[in-house]
Amino acid sequence: MVDEASRDRILKRTALLGIISNAAIAIVKVLIGFISGSVAIMSDAANNASDMLSSVVTIMGFSLAKRKPTHTHPLGFGRIEYISALFVAFIVIFTGGAFFRSSIESIRDPSPVSISIPMLIVLVLTIAVKLGLWRVNLRNGRKIESEALSASGTDALSDALATTVTIIAATISLFSSFPIDGWAGIVVSVFIMYAGVRSVVDTVSAIVGERPTKETVQELRRIIGSHPPLSGGYDIQIHTYGPSRMIGTCNVEVPSDAMAEAVFDAMTDAQTEIMNRMGIYFTFGMYAVNSDNPVVILMKKEVLKVMKSVSSSVISIHAFHVHMEDSRVHFDVVVDFALTDYAAFRRDAEKALNEAFPTYTFQFNIDPDYA
Repeated sequence: MVDEASRDRILKRTALLGIISNAAIAIVKVLIGFISGSVAIMSDAANNASDMLSSVVTIMGFSLAKRKPTHTHPLGFGRIEYISALFVAFIVIFTGGAFFRSSIESIRDPSPVSISIPMLIVLVLTIAVKLGLWRVNLRNGRKIESEALSASGTDALSDALATTVTIIAATISLFSSFPIDGWAGIVVSVFIMYAGVRSVVDTVSAIVGERPTKETVQELRRIIGSHPPLSGGYDIQIHTYGPSRMIGTCNVEVPSDAMAEAVFDAMTDAQTEIMNRMGIYFTFGMYAVNSDNPVVILMKKEVLKVMKSVSSSVISIHAFHVHMEDSRVHFDVVVDFALTDYAAFRRDAEKALNEAFPTYTFQFNIDPDYA
């Protein structure tokens, strides 16, 4: 996990590198495009200029996201980073659209393209720079969990591909009178717009809320299991308020005869370790279970079989507790998202359970497979 100071330093250095590199590349391509009269190269240059603006927006968004929590926004302003990433993506789409139009006009009214070997060599060098930016932005974006940097990295890769197409078109134009430049401009603009749309999809997904990764859930359950009498880790939900502020909720199982103080201490220790290791502030709900009873163990297995016979969407059950004094059974059943008619499932499951265990009464909650 990267601390706040390191995250700040990495993001600003990476964005500053993007500003300087894209400014230099844009100037070079504008000169080449102006001399050669190539609309494809000019569109590529404008895209690099928009990338420079994107890096500026990334720094501004990060600075705003670092504002301290207030009374009206007690969880801080971290999600502004996602908004800045979305803004960057829309800049990219707008740039691609503008030069798609220019390319269409170039096909309708082609103009001669004059380009030299030295110009082509310079363009090849800009590809190398873009590939370097792609690796740096993507690596650092993943390292500090920045959607804006990751979007910039994806855009840099599409720029390298777009410039490659431009070089191919410029080379062909040296030996042919066919108006390849306008068609190359269309290909370049499509690359640009695709990168923008992809960034929009990725950023919106982060804003809407995504399922925790398998690795995150495994690490969370490992930490919980290392603090007896806690076990399990169910109904896990993680809410992000920016890459550096995450809040989670989770239910754990504890023996029904466990002392309240022991449970409280274990939850506090688990909460602290999860925060230190994973950067997530977790709060816990508790299920009291008597799973050490052989009768309960056997009954839990049979109940799971019954539930799975009712629907193939059943994944597992937990929080299984049998009240021996009055033959009541309580549990939660986890189902996948293919199950949509909860009322029908509950009706069928209750009927099946009553037929299989006529001397018991059942109460169960239906949990979506959050994690």
